[in-house]
Amino acid sequence: MKRPAALACLVLLVVIGLAPGALAEDVQEDPVTVTLTGVSPVALGDSDTLTVSGRIANSGPAELTSISVRLTLSRSPLADRRSIRQAVRGEPPPDAIPLYDTAIAVVDLLALGITEEFRLSVPTANLPVGQPGVYVVGVEVVGSGPAGFVILGTDQVLIPYIPADIAPIGVTWLWPLATWPGQAPDGVLLGDLIPREISAGGRLDGLLEVGATSPGISWVVDPQLLEVVTDMSDGYLIEKGGDIRPGTAQQAAASWQALMRTTLGPRKQPQGERSAPRQRPLVALPYADIDADAVARAGLDTDVIRAATSADELTRTEVDRSPDALVAWAAGGRLDPTALDLLASSGVRAVVVRERAVPLSVDPGYTPTGHADMPTAAAPVRALVIDSGLLSALTMPQASQAQILAARQRFLAELAFVALDGGPAGRTLVAAAGSTRWDPNPRLLRALLASLRSTTWTRLVPVGQLLDEPSTSQARTVAPYDSKDQGRELSADYMQRVVSATTSMDALAGVVANALPLTEPVKTALLRAESSAWRTRPQSGTSLVEVTQRVIASDISRLYVVPREAITLSGDRGLVPVTVANDFDQPVVIGVSLQGSPTARLDATAIETIRIEPGRKASLEVDVRIVGSDPLPVSIQLIDAEGRAYGEPVTIELRTTAYARAALWFAVAAAALLVLLVVFDIVRRARTRRRTPTGAASPTHRAEAETT
Repeated sequence: MKRPAALACLVLLVVIGLAPGALAEDVQEDPVTVTLTGVSPVALGDSDTLTVSGRIANSGPAELTSISVRLTLSRSPLADRRSIRQAVRGEPPPDAIPLYDTAIAVVDLLALGITEEFRLSVPTANLPVGQPGVYVVGVEVVGSGPAGFVILGTDQVLIPYIPADIAPIGVTWLWPLATWPGQAPDGVLLGDLIPREISAGGRLDGLLEVGATSPGISWVVDPQLLEVVTDMSDGYLIEKGGDIRPGTAQQAAASWQALMRTTLGPRKQPQGERSAPRQRPLVALPYADIDADAVARAGLDTDVIRAATSADELTRTEVDRSPDALVAWAAGGRLDPTALDLLASSGVRAVVVRERAVPLSVDPGYTPTGHADMPTAAAPVRALVIDSGLLSALTMPQASQAQILAARQRFLAELAFVALDGGPAGRTLVAAAGSTRWDPNPRLLRALLASLRSTTWTRLVPVGQLLDEPSTSQARTVAPYDSKDQGRELSADYMQRVVSATTSMDALAGVVANALPLTEPVKTALLRAESSAWRTRPQSGTSLVEVTQRVIASDISRLYVVPREAITLSGDRGLVPVTVANDFDQPVVIGVSLQGSPTARLDATAIETIRIEPGRKASLEVDVRIVGSDPLPVSIQLIDAEGRAYGEPVTIELRTTAYARAALWFAVAAAALLVLLVVFDIVRRARTRRRTPTGAASPTHRAEAETT
C-alpha cells in the first residue's frame, strides 16, 4: 500500500508543479491587440454594406510580418440574452467562422509597439446570415511570428440583422437630472460640486445639452436641482476648506437654466402654425430625491410627505409648467413597503425599480413590457421596471471610442433581440441607468440617440404614455425588502442625527410667534440632508447635517436662562428666581421647569407659559420645596407649550438653612432640658437635707454604732 500512496503523492506534486506554467500559457496575451472603433450600419439590412474599422498594435515580444485582417461571424443568431452578456465579455461564440474572402493585407512588417489602422467592408448579401437576430462579428489578425503563420489577435462586437419590417419595440428612456444637494440653510453651497456639474464640460451640462437634441426622451427632474441653479444664477456663496467666498459659476448657472427652461418649458406656437409643438415628456422626483426608505424607518413620515407634495409647485415655478407626473426612484432598486405607502399617499404615481423588485411569476419565454402595478395602502402604483440588459449597456465602460462602440452595439442588440423574440407587439422597455446621478459619456448618448433615429424597428415612447397604459396581464410578484436592502440606506446613526436636529427645530417652532422665517430654511436643508445621494457620499451628507445643526443651535441660543450663582432658601420652601432673556426680534412664549438631582429631593411647580417681548428679559419665581440639608444641583429647563425641552438646561445649586436652624433649636432645647434636670436635682437634694434634724444620726452612722 505504501508504493501506490507514494506514487500518488509524486503525481500530485508534479501536477502542482506544472499547474502554474500551464495556467500561464492559458492566459498568455495575444501578440497583437485588436481594437474595433467603428461599425456601420448599427444594424444590418439586406441592402446594407457592413463596414468594420479599427486598429492593430504589436504588443508582443517580436516583430511580425505579412499582417492581414479578416472578418469572423457567428453562423447563427445568439440564442438568448445571456449569450449577449457572454459576447460582451469577449467569449467567442462556439459557431464563429472566419470569412476568408474578406481578408485584406494591412502591413508587411509590424514592428514592436507600432499601430496600424484597418477598414473592412462587405455587402450583407455576401455574409452567411440566414435568419434575423443578433450576431457576433469579429476581426482576426493573421500573420507570421515566432510561432509561424497563426492568428495573432482578435476582437468582436455585436451586430443585429433585421432584414424586413417588423413591429417596432418601444423604449421609454428615463433621463434623470439630479445632483448631490450640498446646500446649507442659508443657501451657501458646501463645496464646488454643483458649480462644476453645470459648467461647460460638467456632468449635468452634458446631460442637458445632449438631451435637448431629442424630443423623445423622458426627463426625470429633481426640483432641488432647479431651485439651486436659480439661486446660483443670481450670485451665490461657496464654502470650501473652511472659507466662504463668492462663487464664480453664476453665468454658467444662468446659461444652464436658460437651456433647461427652453428644453423643458411650455412650447410656444410658431407664428402661422395651427398648433404648438408637443411638450417634452417631464416627470418630477420628490424634493432632493429623498431616501424614503431610511426616512420612513426613522419615523420622519412628514418629511417624506413634504418632499413629495412640494415637488409639483417647485417644478412649475422653475419650468413654468407642471410635470406630467410625480415619480419616485428606488435608490437601491426597490422600495420598502412602508415608504411606498407613504409615497403613494403623497401623490407619487410611479416608482422606478429594478427587475429584481418585481420578478416574473412565470417565465413567458419573451421579454414582457416594462411596467407593472404594485399594490399600496392608498392605491396601486405603476412600477417602471428598468430593463437589465439596457441598464448594463448604459453602465458599460465609456472612456474610449472602442468602449463607446461596444456599449452602443450592446444597447442595440438588446433591443433587437426583444423585437425578434416572438412576444406580443406594442411592448415598451424602460431604459435607464441605475442612479438618478448617472454619469454617462455624452459621446455615447449622442451615438445611441442617433442609432435610435436611424432604426425603423425602435421608437421612443414618452413616460406619460407608459403610465397611461392599461395594466399588463403578465403576473409579477413583489420581492421582499430584506436586510441587504436596508444596509444600502442612509445609516441609522446618520438618521438619528437628523431626528435630533428635527426635534430641536420643532422645539424652536413651538416658542416663537412667527416660526416660518426661522424654520423653513432649516426644514428644507434637512430634506436635502435626507437625500438618497448621501448613500454614496456619507461624509458630505454628515457635513450638511452638522452645518444645519449649528444653525439650529445658534437660533435656539437666542432664548436662554441667564446663569446665576447658588441660591439659598431660608426654609424648606421658597421661591427660586429665574431670569429668561429673549434675543429674538419677535415675541416668544416659553415655560420653565426645575428638576433636582436626585429628583426626589425637589418638588417644583412648573411655569407653563409666559410671553416675553423681543429683546427683553423676564424675571420669574418658581415655587419649590426642598428635602434634605445638603446642597442640591437643580436643572432649569425651558419648555414649550407642549412640555418639550427647549435648548440645553442651566444647572444651579440650591441650598436651604431650614435644617441648620432646626438643629440650632434642637441644641438650645437640649441645653435647656439639661439645665432643668440639673436644677431639679439640686432642688431635690436641698429638700432632702431640710427634712433631716440637725442632731440626728444618719442611717449610716447608726449602723456603725450598732456594730460597735
